[in-house]
Amino acid sequence: MHRGDTAPWRARESRVSPAEPHGWVAYLESLAAFGMRPGLERVSELLARLGRPQDAYRVVHVVGTNGKSSTTRYCEALLRAHGLRSGAYLSPHISGWTERVIVDGRPVGEPVFAAAVERVRADVAGLPVELGETTQFEVLTVAALLAFAESGVEAVALEAGLGGRLDATNVVKAPVVVLSNIAMEHTEVLGGTRELIFAEKAAVIKGGDAVFGELDGLEGEARRACSAAGATPHFLRDSAWPGDLAVSGSPEDFAVTFAPAGRLERWAGLRVPTPALYQVQNAALAVAAARLLLGGLEEAAVRQALAGTAVPGRLQVVAQRPLVLADGAHNPDGVRALAQSLAAVHVPRPCVGVLAIMRDKDYPAMIAGFLPLLDRVVCTQASEPRSLTADELAAAVREAEATSSRETTVEVAADPHAALARARELAGTDGSVLVGGSLYLLEDLRDVLTGGA
Repeated sequence: MHRGDTAPWRARESRVSPAEPHGWVAYLESLAAFGMRPGLERVSELLARLGRPQDAYRVVHVVGTNGKSSTTRYCEALLRAHGLRSGAYLSPHISGWTERVIVDGRPVGEPVFAAAVERVRADVAGLPVELGETTQFEVLTVAALLAFAESGVEAVALEAGLGGRLDATNVVKAPVVVLSNIAMEHTEVLGGTRELIFAEKAAVIKGGDAVFGELDGLEGEARRACSAAGATPHFLRDSAWPGDLAVSGSPEDFAVTFAPAGRLERWAGLRVPTPALYQVQNAALAVAAARLLLGGLEEAAVRQALAGTAVPGRLQVVAQRPLVLADGAHNPDGVRALAQSLAAVHVPRPCVGVLAIMRDKDYPAMIAGFLPLLDRVVCTQASEPRSLTADELAAAVREAEATSSRETTVEVAADPHAALARARELAGTDGSVLVGGSLYLLEDLRDVLTGGA
């Protein structure tokens, strides 16, 4: 694949370095107090002051309810396998801030990202007061877009944060958009129906091509959104709605067929290094997106890219004896997908859950989905302020258990590390532990989940 300039943007000659070691980290953490403020004015102004670094590379913009991070990672790997200097923007992180910004398959170097954050910080200080306080996610997004440009990246897979229309990532004009799926989430911001949520996410489509995962009845909305934006829709085929993208097989051996403009192309003998069934569909969406951006894919490169891409916190095997699995399912749809994958693999009994759930999620529905998977539950809490306390979660689990026919032993350990230690003790060497309910919980346990518990 051709490497070359994609935009006239050039880095400034001067660099702003952190004033003190890790001062940029303290700055990012201080911004958490400003919460979420949907809108593009601050991000657009900051990028204008930085010379519009987002114009220096091509973008695949990934939106949806579940599967965004996985699809983004697979897409970045595919772009890299075809000779491009690639980037990926992800959220949230599990092991550290730089994990959100991937360059050529690895977290961006800390000096590069630190300098980018400090550049943004300097410009934030000069923003008009009427624009309001800049949020943490806005600074992260602008710093990532800047770091990609300064790293000479040619193509980026960009994961949206919340929604799409007013999300900080919606400052790019992406020639390819992926919309993974739609479920009820963040209804106080995105709207109380799937149609309203779809409209918020589909607003990132600005022409080009749009690849849709399972929409469960929203295909007509997708066609109308693409028609209004002058974009070409591509649908993952299912029994209810024929499309031009299809996937078949298991994580160990699957095939993707795609027929853009009516020309059938097929990539077979593919695998992803996880037993998670849902990753097969996410990989198929990434294959279609990369094909549309690049104009063609080599089967050997596709195989290599997908087989070598492990996604942290997605049915991740952390340890053996007991088997410890970590999964970031954090809404009812995610829990259902997790249950389907667990049904297809052998999970030793007893299975002990270590759960933490955010209070702004539909946690009763999540708990109802988790209970059939578990013999015992250790309720804990994440450091994220939105987390239910361990006692609140335990009360909700006991309430759900009372209305079901399943008996589940419930314990409480507010500290996540203590909760995991207790779960391993309860599981014994022949059982299993499932850590889930929130990506923030996985972040709190990153030292044991990434280092081998």
